[in-house]
Amino acid sequence: MKKVGLIVLLAVFLYVGLKVLNRPDKAEEYDVYQYVQQCKTELGIKQPLPQLSCLDGKQVPIYVNHLKIDSSNWEELAGNKKCDNPHWLGGDMGCWTYSHLQVINLGQDNVLVLNCRQKGNQSNKDWFRASTANLGLDKQQRQVKFEKASAIDRKELYYLYNTFNDIGLILRNTKTGKSCYLTQYGKAVVGFLPPIDSPLPEKDKFFDQITSEHSRPPKNFPVSLWYRDANEAFRSPAFTADAGCIDCHNAHGFKYSPYINSNSGIPSIYAMAELPMLLVAKPFQQHFYDKNFLQVTTDSIDGEDQLCTQCHKMTTSGTCGPSIDYATGHPHNILHKWLTAGTNSNWMPPRKVDLPVLKKHLAAIKCCCENPDSQGCSYRRFGPTEKDLPEGFSEGKGWIEGNKKKLCAEIINSYQWNADKF
Repeated sequence: MKKVGLIVLLAVFLYVGLKVLNRPDKAEEYDVYQYVQQCKTELGIKQPLPQLSCLDGKQVPIYVNHLKIDSSNWEELAGNKKCDNPHWLGGDMGCWTYSHLQVINLGQDNVLVLNCRQKGNQSNKDWFRASTANLGLDKQQRQVKFEKASAIDRKELYYLYNTFNDIGLILRNTKTGKSCYLTQYGKAVVGFLPPIDSPLPEKDKFFDQITSEHSRPPKNFPVSLWYRDANEAFRSPAFTADAGCIDCHNAHGFKYSPYINSNSGIPSIYAMAELPMLLVAKPFQQHFYDKNFLQVTTDSIDGEDQLCTQCHKMTTSGTCGPSIDYATGHPHNILHKWLTAGTNSNWMPPRKVDLPVLKKHLAAIKCCCENPDSQGCSYRRFGPTEKDLPEGFSEGKGWIEGNKKKLCAEIINSYQWNADKF
């Protein structure tokens, strides 16, 4: 009996072991280092990635009624909770100042984008720190105040100067469309980031790498906020995939708006619109499959190609959905409730179009976004792997014409859309 029991027990262990080895989600266990190494391999990045600091980025100015927010007019922003150019399309936290953006070219075909935000809410200015002072100061002013402060005040002033609670990092190949995403949000991290493709150096050596330009943390500052490896500084790849970063970024790899665009150094939207969205690692690929992202367009309307897809890649998430309303100026949309009255709230289309024409194109694309397989619509796969791309994708081929119902075809041919229903 003991021998039989032992055989059964061994069989159970063998079965469980095989299940673990062969389970499909094993790739989700990748840590940040493994993910970044895979990203470098698939994107073709051969050199070590640069040491990153949020403060190397360009501070993105925030405007209220065309006036740049600084310490002299901070209350214009804090009191009204509105701005001209939010850097985050969601809630009044988008108007928060002191975001830093940098774009780093990695050879001829790859680019790294790092966006660091002190993201809060205008009604709650102490999202992770006790102090609410000096929020209108720019980077240089915050650094000076920190360096001149007494030992007692330096800790709080360092939070203001070099601590962020929302970080996004994108690696993208601008020739193939291969893309990778790292993020951290919801907790404070010092803007001097650890290496993401090599081990964390010893603490003293790492501390010495923090240059005088990026003031070192004071002695009483929590060590865990500045001396942490990449797995502590960023969320896991599986978490980042499930968090839905690619829900917004899938159309072009980057997110474009009047606030962060090609003028910031991000590759042109026209070039990005032609690329597929090829994602590294199974967690991101599976999220893409689960959401069933599709590229969509409409039949021509009165002889003109769909306005929204003449420049953009419209996808069933990212550029479809609320983004259409954000861009075309619907005054009752949430975004527009926290834009100032003087803001040009519709930035699409970028050229003047008669309102009746615009309404028909918008009605059609919104219908096809929700019903890609309807008559009047066309759709195709655009990722997340090469094998998912239709034949001839790079030549603009592979579209499937919708054939269900007449819903979107009827909308395209409708003349009932008028201004008061827009």
